[in-house]
Amino acid sequence: MKRFGKMTKLALSVFAFVFLMPPLFGSYPGTGIAQETGTAKIKGVKFMTINLLFSEVDDRNKRLRRIADYVAANHVDVLLLQEVVGGELVNTRNSAVDLRDILRDEHNLKYFSRSAFETGVPDLLSLANAILSRFDIEFSDNHGLPGVTEEEFMGFDVKLARRVLMTRLLVPGFGEVDVFNTHLCARCSLDDREDQLDVVFDFLNKFRKKTGPPRPTVLGGDMNFDLFDNDGNERFLYERVLAEGFSDTYADYVIAAAGAKDTLETLCEDENKADEHCTVGVSDLNGSNARRIDYIYAQGFGPPLHGQVVFNPNAPNGVSPTVSDHAAVVVTLKLPFKGALPNVPLLLFDDKQN
Repeated sequence: MKRFGKMTKLALSVFAFVFLMPPLFGSYPGTGIAQETGTAKIKGVKFMTINLLFSEVDDRNKRLRRIADYVAANHVDVLLLQEVVGGELVNTRNSAVDLRDILRDEHNLKYFSRSAFETGVPDLLSLANAILSRFDIEFSDNHGLPGVTEEEFMGFDVKLARRVLMTRLLVPGFGEVDVFNTHLCARCSLDDREDQLDVVFDFLNKFRKKTGPPRPTVLGGDMNFDLFDNDGNERFLYERVLAEGFSDTYADYVIAAAGAKDTLETLCEDENKADEHCTVGVSDLNGSNARRIDYIYAQGFGPPLHGQVVFNPNAPNGVSPTVSDHAAVVVTLKLPFKGALPNVPLLLFDDKQN
């Protein structure tokens, strides 16, 4: 499949010299729940994480529509997006806003959005993490991760900067839920990835409650570590997340639902034999090296109510269509209790409507 034309490939060579770009936030205020949902019915929150694959430009809008169709049909509440793009080379200011607008214009659904651009050449090509939420966003913040060498271009080692994005959501009839979305380095050393994960938790811990039960919190995204890859040497990164009090919600659901059939050691265990749990190596846009590197971790919720990997047509019992070189992980998490909304400020900022 053609990804870039000749001129785009030439221009992309400039992108190899990437610079840290400040996060971009608009000033569109909004209040209330995005969908018309009675508060008494909100017993769980459905999350999706998906890496959108920035380099597939020509059919990007078609792929976004496929995602929007699934989101609308399956009532996804919160989307964690990686490899959101903006710039002249990709003919959009912000592909997360494009997805939000497709949901509004074609499905009559309103989502609030936040984006934090990570790296790029201003006005030419930049990458971002983004969160779309059908619930009010009380506030958001973001933090840069250590720049690490991931690419080599014309003899130069190029450092790519990445970020972690945080939003605090207000769920009617319940209260606050924190969501963190990140994308750890891919072609880097394990030490570098560990350093980035350390910074993610340093940032996350600033928002944790000091007393009482933990605020329900999700940490998700493209983590770029797998339990079995690299002879199992990446497993310590997965275990580090669990040591911080988070659970692997997708694995928890699948293992509980399958009884003795599945364990943590059977989820995408063979890179040469993809199964329905793998998140890469299962679409038409990448090879056969199957791994589970996309996660939705959580703490402070009740048990997961459902979990599934979708957009994985090349996996047994996979869910079509292809939308990226990654599949999406979708998990519904039970809210732990009902309570009155806290006394909190109004929504501050939203990505601009355009």
